[in-house]
Amino acid sequence: MSTTIPLSAMTARRCEACGGEDQEPIHRQHFLFPGLAQPVHYDVVACRGCGFAFASDIPDQSALDRFYRDSGHHLHAELPPGLQRIHAEFFRFVRQHAGLEPDAPILDIGSGMGHFLSHFQAAGFRSLQGVEPSQAAVDLADRVYGLQVHASTIDSFAPSTPFALVTLCGVLEHIADLRHSIRKVSALLGDGGLVFLAVPDAPTFGRTAPTEPFLEFALEHINFFSATSLDNLMRAAGFEQVAVTSQHNDFYDNSYLLALYRKTAGTRAGRVRDEATAPSLRAYVELSRQELRPVEALAAQLVASREPLLIWGAGGLTSRLLCDTCLGQANIIAIVDRNTDLHGRQLMGVPIEAPDSIRARPGMTVLIASTTYATEIRAMLKERYAWQGRIISLNPGADA
Repeated sequence: MSTTIPLSAMTARRCEACGGEDQEPIHRQHFLFPGLAQPVHYDVVACRGCGFAFASDIPDQSALDRFYRDSGHHLHAELPPGLQRIHAEFFRFVRQHAGLEPDAPILDIGSGMGHFLSHFQAAGFRSLQGVEPSQAAVDLADRVYGLQVHASTIDSFAPSTPFALVTLCGVLEHIADLRHSIRKVSALLGDGGLVFLAVPDAPTFGRTAPTEPFLEFALEHINFFSATSLDNLMRAAGFEQVAVTSQHNDFYDNSYLLALYRKTAGTRAGRVRDEATAPSLRAYVELSRQELRPVEALAAQLVASREPLLIWGAGGLTSRLLCDTCLGQANIIAIVDRNTDLHGRQLMGVPIEAPDSIRARPGMTVLIASTTYATEIRAMLKERYAWQGRIISLNPGADA
């Protein structure tokens, strides 16, 4: 199953918050994908009219929908404890501000495996549905929770009755056609219906050094919201703000905006310029470059040593390191990853294999290309594979 996004689908964007075309460039982010010989990129820009920041030169919405439908890299039958805490915090925010009755019809868009929706289920809410483009995730939601999740997108989902609440957790930052999608969300709600949104809080990006250089500039993350730009988008679509807060989480070591909006009649005037996001993103770029310097030095050492190298992880971090450092010149024997959809494919001509393949290569150096799961991967190497070779991670002080 392929998750490659065709280069022919790449397109420039106008500002989704105000429609403006005058853009200030901030950063060009490169990516490398299995099966592609050359890197691709997107440009992080800020609208000079309203200040909204977003990625331009991106795949169109249909290509992104195919990517999420086919991709299995976010599937967790058992959710890591850190993600469980995030979903629990999101749910507490909704319970605190929404005031819903147990029979209120609720729809979760971008449901994944139903982990967030299951909090409503556990609290006694009875009318629950989800929408998720990945069939594998839909199957897991049914098997793990018995939840009704439809294998669909916002555009193709057509319910028979309106909802009292629509939730989108970590969704809006992925959507190219924002204004169109918000109108679709509005059409799913009854009069006075509520929408809950959780998106990365872009004005916080530049405050502290990131756990991974340029982590927030993943291929999937194409919109960078502040509370101001989110409010501009929602007000223009006929929503009024009920509550908003910024909440830090320790799993990704970042902050999310949690916002609840109520559907009203017609659009609401009054756009406020976002003055915070562009400066924050510039600071984030500089902090990421600083964090990348020791990684560049490590990559240069691995190139010079010519030691046989295994990279654990074929995801975004590996993609960025192969684009942004000399790591691709090292003596990389294989890249291992637990995502079965990637097995048998290549990244820069290097095969992507299942973790058990490393048993045939004892004693090699392993570079753990993950910060979120580095401790778990190191433990697996030591306990399951009794690994005797050198293990390198990007977590300070974690190497042995």
